[in-house]
Amino acid sequence: MPRLFIGCISGTSIDGLDIALVDVETKPTITASTTVLFPEILERDLRQLLRPGPNEIFQLGLTNARLGEFIGTAILGFLKDNDLDAGDITAIGSHGQTVRHHPNADPGFSLQIGSGSHIAEITGIDTISDFRSRDLASGGEGAPLVPSFHRMLFHPYEHDQVILNIGGIANITILYSNDQQPYFGFDTGPGNALLDAWIQDSKHTRYDPNGDWSASGRVSMKFLEKLLDDSYFSLEPPKSTGKENFNLDYIKRNLDDLPKMKPADVQSTLCEFTAITAAKAIERWGPDSARVVVCGGGRLNSDLMQRLHTHLDAQQVIRSEEINVDGDSLEAGAFAWLARCFIDRMPGNVPSVTGASGERVLGCLYPSGASA
Repeated sequence: MPRLFIGCISGTSIDGLDIALVDVETKPTITASTTVLFPEILERDLRQLLRPGPNEIFQLGLTNARLGEFIGTAILGFLKDNDLDAGDITAIGSHGQTVRHHPNADPGFSLQIGSGSHIAEITGIDTISDFRSRDLASGGEGAPLVPSFHRMLFHPYEHDQVILNIGGIANITILYSNDQQPYFGFDTGPGNALLDAWIQDSKHTRYDPNGDWSASGRVSMKFLEKLLDDSYFSLEPPKSTGKENFNLDYIKRNLDDLPKMKPADVQSTLCEFTAITAAKAIERWGPDSARVVVCGGGRLNSDLMQRLHTHLDAQQVIRSEEINVDGDSLEAGAFAWLARCFIDRMPGNVPSVTGASGERVLGCLYPSGASA
């Protein structure tokens, strides 16, 4: 008998809502998935919230409710498309949209929006959200939270392997073939965030399809050296980051005192920067890994994938689809898994990953329906 959970997330690329259906009866299995694009107005409002602005608290509250309504309606459509009813689903795990991530504040915090109340009201399904706060309260980074799902999904494995997720921010999970060795993970730095920010500013298009624009440019070693000098890369894990650090302003600050560059050369350098920072993290923390499995939107950027192949020539670098895992659904699947952990009162964080003082049950429950 299947035991079904739904997970959903609007990632740092802010292009839409990823939804996944996960059966957790035995080993977790993603049985269906989709991506629902945001309406233009909702996407605009979400992007505006990433920067301080006027009447910010009102906009935060309004967008929180509107995103919750959107998520709830999208899940109803997903259920219909898969011939499911609300009663077939144990719970929804909704990550929402991160609008602030400051684990190094005192105390650290991370804010995701997408009202769980609205999701539960619209779907009639128990909804769990706010997954990061408890890990932060116990001294952790609140991120990344996907490694526990990676471990369950990809287990067993004959050799050490790395799961590289390239969303707006890139993160790795290092899975060891020796089950006695704690698995490990952290944010390596920018994924698509800088590439998307630069092409949006330069060419007014959402992203660089297939990496064609970055492939047409030439890498500036001076610009690359400045980027690699960022203090984030000298920090020891546990660590996490976000668009608060890696954004368009970050690019322009690092270009300020350099000779004027062709926009395509900037894009090429940013692509090289993304590949190198991920590769260096893997070389240092997962040197014995036999393969690197790439998921997230970055796996579709052929130029970025080629650069990863170049820098990781000792490992087999593959897209997740090559082992029959949909690379767009992994993060959404992880939050279905974390919803299961909440319902069964199992820890969802991994202290060796986040730096928390111990294992914690993550999330807050928004029950479905009226009380009896």
